[in-house]
Amino acid sequence: MAFWDWFLTALGVGGASNAGSPEPARSAEGGVAVLEAEFPAAAWWSPEPPALTAPVPSRCENPSPEVRFLENILASHFDGHDLTLPAMPASPDQVLKELRHPHCDFAEVARLISDDPVLTAAILRTINSPFYRGESEITSIRTAVTRLGTRALRTLMMHQALQAAMFESRAGNPRRAQTLWRRAQAGAWIMHGLAPLIGRDPDDAFLAGLLHDIGNVLVLRIVSAEEAKMKVRVADDEFEHLCELAHQELGELLATAWKLPRNLSALIRDHHVRPDAADPLAVERQALLLTDMILALLEFAPYQPYDLLNADVASDLGLDADPRFTTLLAALPAELDETLIAL
Repeated sequence: MAFWDWFLTALGVGGASNAGSPEPARSAEGGVAVLEAEFPAAAWWSPEPPALTAPVPSRCENPSPEVRFLENILASHFDGHDLTLPAMPASPDQVLKELRHPHCDFAEVARLISDDPVLTAAILRTINSPFYRGESEITSIRTAVTRLGTRALRTLMMHQALQAAMFESRAGNPRRAQTLWRRAQAGAWIMHGLAPLIGRDPDDAFLAGLLHDIGNVLVLRIVSAEEAKMKVRVADDEFEHLCELAHQELGELLATAWKLPRNLSALIRDHHVRPDAADPLAVERQALLLTDMILALLEFAPYQPYDLLNADVASDLGLDADPRFTTLLAALPAELDETLIAL
């Protein structure tokens, strides 16, 4: 059974596509049934003291003159001046336009996908993955499109668009592109897993996790181009520092160019500050902060010893004493490995 199906079923939610607040399972006596599980005392989500309970910026001590120069170059692009933004790839863009139509024609969607071998392979790989697979293998794009539905197809198109932009030849550094891509994928599935615990739609959460750091695409392109001009290569910790410095502002530019939904663009623009309770996107921003902490603890990002159960944002979300959160964390490392291989 796929992890998310198992996990959500165990929580009494149903299937991975359910949205909204989860309905707790009931015991035979009518009370709320609590998942009984024993976890090791030295669980990965509770590192040895001193541990951190709030996000901290990446470290870049004594940045070199080249890094200072790159900081200024990146900042000079915040207004979009003299910056060529990667276009939304043509095939995903066409599919997304059809999906936005109030009378979406799935036959036309299937035709558009069939015209692109990369999209065709991605759709068939997804529909035959553990997350969707039925009793028999699906080889028809029309059948796959119908089964996936509009929301899942929209998510897959954005997934393919980000991957294409990340690995576009002008990005210039395949190793760093791969690091950022795996981080984006892992962030998407962490948010997808958190969604039923915080009363949010899993597909929307997946997209937020996938795209919230989309500005890293532009940081990678700009830094790689300047490195080639200067004939130097900044260290990995310096590159992470540059990403942290510029990815929100540059991400907003790309979100606008790609016509991403307003709420998603707002999250891309600002997701590193603990939000006020009155913020209409407070839950989403808290979940992204928690996701970034998980990514660091699992070393998809520079490692930080975060104590997740005592984290401020876990408390904000009501997850600090929620056994479902611990259940998610216990299974997460192995299941992320399986998911990233499947994708």
